[in-house]
Amino acid sequence: MTGRVLVTGATGFVGRNVILSLLRRGKTVVGFSADAVAGFSPPALVCEAGDFVEVTGDVRDRDRLVEILRSYNVDQVIHLAAITPSGSDEVRLAQAAMDINVGGTAAVTQAVIECGIRQFVLASSVAVYGGGHPDGSWLDEEMPHAPATLYAISKDAAEKVVQRLGSQAGLDWKIGRLGRVFGPFEYETGVRATMSQIFIATEAAKAGRKVKFSRPCLKTWHYAPDAAEALVMLLDVRNPASRIYNLGSPHVWSLAEWCSHLKSIYPDFEYEITASDPVDDEILIDLNGTTDGGNLSSDRFVREIGSMPTRTLAAAFEDYVVQPPTDRAEGVHR
Repeated sequence: MTGRVLVTGATGFVGRNVILSLLRRGKTVVGFSADAVAGFSPPALVCEAGDFVEVTGDVRDRDRLVEILRSYNVDQVIHLAAITPSGSDEVRLAQAAMDINVGGTAAVTQAVIECGIRQFVLASSVAVYGGGHPDGSWLDEEMPHAPATLYAISKDAAEKVVQRLGSQAGLDWKIGRLGRVFGPFEYETGVRATMSQIFIATEAAKAGRKVKFSRPCLKTWHYAPDAAEALVMLLDVRNPASRIYNLGSPHVWSLAEWCSHLKSIYPDFEYEITASDPVDDEILIDLNGTTDGGNLSSDRFVREIGSMPTRTLAAAFEDYVVQPPTDRAEGVHR
């Protein structure tokens, strides 16, 4: 497989996993982000089969995007760049969220069309379905949208922008909706409201700190390298039967089960399922609401694209915690 791929949001943790997946397929990858992150462009990437270059710019700047797409002869694009405000940050970051998540998507889509690029993937989110779904229910692509947060509203709008412009221009566009992603390269980017609950628990275990959370939290957690593989698979399929796909793991397990695995590696680690407030050095993990809600069904993806790349809890834990490959030059977990 050959090709030159632009990845927006390249310094985000999903972006880094997407880049690694593309490089392993022999792709030339242009990582596009607002700012280069010092010490976070892993030299280990150059050991992969493909070539990697990092460029900076504003995702809302169509002219800059066109310049980059043409300079590097890009023929595929995966658009991940977004900010995820929540809670009180919604008011403070309202304009930025809409400008970047919706305006940036419009600019990227316009640039892709202007440069004659045919294959384009937008990374969207389970958030477009809104809340209120029964715990453990499965959400398919035909479920009505009910975005409740500003982030969800912006992702819903971004999807509509791609659908409209892509269909008008004859673009081979696809949308992949991500669920509860966790894993390698996760770090404080400054544009994510919170880290994944798995990340918080894992870092607490390493630091010997106790965590508390109000319920077991049963979800279909999607390991970041697997979610990245699904996006890349979606990118390379030509004119699929559908245009929109849920990228969700079929494996259901709880945060409590993950913490039990952590305790087997870090015996001094403590966790407690309780509604009580944290004391001393304890960490209260926010579960984002009072229910677990619905899970993304990957049935359409499996039926039309191929097997959904997903690790079980045990396999993800082994790769992420027990034997995590590290970039020794930078000390960044991959």
